[in-house]
Amino acid sequence: MYVTGISSKTIIEKLPYEKIETEYREFPDGEIYIRFEEKIKKIREILIVQSLYYPQNTHLIQLFFMLDTCKELGIKVHLFVPYLAYARQDKSFKKYECVSSKTVLEILDSFDLKSFYTVDVHEKKLLKHIKTESKNVTATSVIGRYLEKEDLKDPVIISPDEGAVDIAKRVAEILDCEYDYLEKKRISGHIVETKPKSINTKGRDVVIVDDMISTGGTMVKACEILKKEGTRKVLAGATHLLMVGDVEEKLKKVGIDKIFGTDTIPHKYSSISVAPLIEEELKIML
Repeated sequence: MYVTGISSKTIIEKLPYEKIETEYREFPDGEIYIRFEEKIKKIREILIVQSLYYPQNTHLIQLFFMLDTCKELGIKVHLFVPYLAYARQDKSFKKYECVSSKTVLEILDSFDLKSFYTVDVHEKKLLKHIKTESKNVTATSVIGRYLEKEDLKDPVIISPDEGAVDIAKRVAEILDCEYDYLEKKRISGHIVETKPKSINTKGRDVVIVDDMISTGGTMVKACEILKKEGTRKVLAGATHLLMVGDVEEKLKKVGIDKIFGTDTIPHKYSSISVAPLIEEELKIML
């Protein structure tokens, strides 16, 4: 298997496949240039790894150009998009809105892909817009193995809301520990209490897990609540570390003990690689 891509070099470096170099540069007017090295003409199948984090539109155009060139050369493409941009716009919330996630996936599908993979996509149902074989791969296995190496005291895995409780459950199964989610309870007309639904975290280490940390509001609130509950340590982690604005400062201000995530998006806290996930999926397919 051969592999190439522009935005996900750290993942590509960890894959045991022969690399195809892709030249990329921008012209003064902002247009971009893509060229594969010459040995691409001899191959018939390739894995393209291209994550669509900010600047997502640039990374999308890079991907479209790579895919179209491979199609012209008659090369079968397995596409691995670690972070899928626009996945949160999965339906029209107002009349006449563009469902951008649908548009992106239908364009990708037009390149006659051999297979398509992404990691912890925000809405799994989006993959219906890809007609070829597609799969949403979860990063919980590599996150769980990472946490096994942490010196955690009587750990509890918690999701910031009920919607992400499946992530907490899968990580907890790897660590053989308890899991829970934060639940809101209305005490009176003006008072809402938020706390773990059923587990007491006092004196214990808690790991908050989610699919992404964007502006950090959810994680900040969760950390504040857990610290008030007397939690010993609070770790905050997610598959996708978008980390928009001053989110790192906000998390440290509320006493977060550690931030971690995967390399679907390059970041100084991206300490977990998703390379083993795609390697495992391709072994099954090939």
